[in-house]
Amino acid sequence: MRKNSILIMLISAFFMLTACESFLDINKDPNYPGKASPKLLLPSSIAWTASRVGSDLQMVGGFWCQHYTQNNSSNQYNTTVTYDLTYSSYNGVWSAAYAGALKDLKSIVETSEAEKQWNYYVPAKILMAFNFHILADFYETVPFNEILQGADNMQPKYDDGKTVYAGIIRLLDEAIAKKDLALAANEEIPIGSEDYVYAGDLEKWIQFAKSLKFKVLMRDYEANKDALAELIAENDFVTVDARMNGFVDQENKSNPLYENDRRKLNTTNNIKASNTLIAFLTANKDPRIANFFEKAKGIYKGLPYGNTSVPTATTPSNTTSRAMLAATDPVYFLSVAESYFTIAEYYARIPNAGKAKEFYDKAVNEAFLRWGYTNASEFTKAGGVYEFPSDNTKMVEAIITQKWVASTRCQAWDSFFDINRTGYPQLGTKQTTDAGYVIGQLVPAAHSVLNAGELPRRLIIPKSSSDYNTNAPKVIPLAQKMWWHKK
Repeated sequence: MRKNSILIMLISAFFMLTACESFLDINKDPNYPGKASPKLLLPSSIAWTASRVGSDLQMVGGFWCQHYTQNNSSNQYNTTVTYDLTYSSYNGVWSAAYAGALKDLKSIVETSEAEKQWNYYVPAKILMAFNFHILADFYETVPFNEILQGADNMQPKYDDGKTVYAGIIRLLDEAIAKKDLALAANEEIPIGSEDYVYAGDLEKWIQFAKSLKFKVLMRDYEANKDALAELIAENDFVTVDARMNGFVDQENKSNPLYENDRRKLNTTNNIKASNTLIAFLTANKDPRIANFFEKAKGIYKGLPYGNTSVPTATTPSNTTSRAMLAATDPVYFLSVAESYFTIAEYYARIPNAGKAKEFYDKAVNEAFLRWGYTNASEFTKAGGVYEFPSDNTKMVEAIITQKWVASTRCQAWDSFFDINRTGYPQLGTKQTTDAGYVIGQLVPAAHSVLNAGELPRRLIIPKSSSDYNTNAPKVIPLAQKMWWHKK
């Protein structure tokens, strides 16, 4: 227990340092003065991964999915909700991956392969794949094949998104192929508390790998039907959420978003409920509203998304709901609910309405159970507000809409990917208070710097990388679609 507390304190130090965006970038020599063991590097690589997935990316996803918006009496995240980002925005995401997690993971893979420590090799390969999945879906064109070569290559080339995705599949296949060797190695010298995700349960790591592979393949469903069908036939997907636990309600030991937003800023009232999600939850009498937002003067009330000039004289801060965050919230990498939603989407695209409904119902149930509710069937039953549609053309929209709700305070960044990938929830033209507004549609950000009808589709490659690497692409506009973008 003491060991866990010490490491959590170190993790929090990573969060604070990366918040200042002062880490090395990919173009600097990643070699250590000495070589740490996989046993020491596995927890640090998990910590690096969680430090941004659970902080900046969870926040950006929450804003761009319109779960949240910036409070009208402060301005910490104004540029995020108005889409006014530059190559200096959120540089810590890049640094935490390339100078943190991937550096550690590369070392684990090299050492564990040389010393036949396959029980460390498997989770390291899977975490590498996960980190590249996050990078590719936020930046698209990123260094992949030539990364982390130190002085041998200070200017790695940038690979296009399709190339990176093929590499992600390769990493996952390499991990899955070593399953039996990893299990045998784990019998001899087991992984323990240094694994903050599955506590050394390699069967669960393999399920994580297969679930992530399925998710990645679904980016290009038409091209990957056979590979997807093979994974469906194996039916070896996550049964336990892939997430980092162990945070406690103490300074520098908390969930990274809570630590950075609630403890470290000069106000705790930045992240407020967006009318978009409040309207949906209220209309459907969804009990999870109590887990997502705090009441303000006895009611749940949001702010119009992206409107940074709502008068505080008429709408004081204490009259709108603040986002519910907790110091002990885990950081999710891939959840059981997400896996069920993705399988439901697969069946909806075949189409197999019966199986799509089966996994949709399972997914909604898991999403309710996360917050202690056992009555999901009351919502998904015939005539319920979340009943699965019989119309094949509406199935994917229903699945992704429920996934959007479920990602609140969990995996908001993943719902942002879904909006890019599927076009759901759809972007409407009206505000939630306008006549004719359709519940569940996204609204135009009131003060968006993008053109009408545009949404952000990516983060911008950091200046710290583009300035020192002649292979870096020119600045890609925030609204430019990804290679797998369908709508």
